[in-house]
Amino acid sequence: MTKQSSRITPMTLDKVPDADLAMFGGRENPRNQLNFFKVLIQNPVLLKKYEPLAMQLGREPSIPLRDKEILILRTSTLCGETYELAHHFFIARQAGMSDEEIEEAKRGGSGLSPFEKALVRAAEELVRDHCIANETWAVLADRYTNSQLIEVVFMVANYTLLAMISNSLGIYPEDQVEHSWKPSDKV
Repeated sequence: MTKQSSRITPMTLDKVPDADLAMFGGRENPRNQLNFFKVLIQNPVLLKKYEPLAMQLGREPSIPLRDKEILILRTSTLCGETYELAHHFFIARQAGMSDEEIEEAKRGGSGLSPFEKALVRAAEELVRDHCIANETWAVLADRYTNSQLIEVVFMVANYTLLAMISNSLGIYPEDQVEHSWKPSDKV
């Protein structure tokens, strides 16, 4: 799909009913300026149900932020997703990753640490096989709690879902994505 083939056009916020916007912090909430929001607000009930999971994974993960970003970057790349990749380039930088490390995570991790390579493999196995292989699981389980292992699966599943949403609906990054709201911003 190309940028010209957006299937559902982002709404301008002046066309969104006040009651719908109130569920998401009102017109002044910077998150509501995102194209993702402006498309999904066209189904406010579904968006309201999805938002708590997305915010938990995005803002309050139990795994280290760098690990989270490695999972997201690899998953989004494997799924051919561009909206989240554009945002997570800047979020990964905020998590302390260099541009080279970001590219390594997207490509498959050959230049990353052994544990980070296991994160990359976990994303690849989940996207491809819908299951983390025993060898990869053992590496992750040496460092992560059961709760964190569950979160790894949810993180990859969520960003696979986001790829399906943005790729199918034709949601594209904002023109100045580097200045748009990110999960690390307070709101």
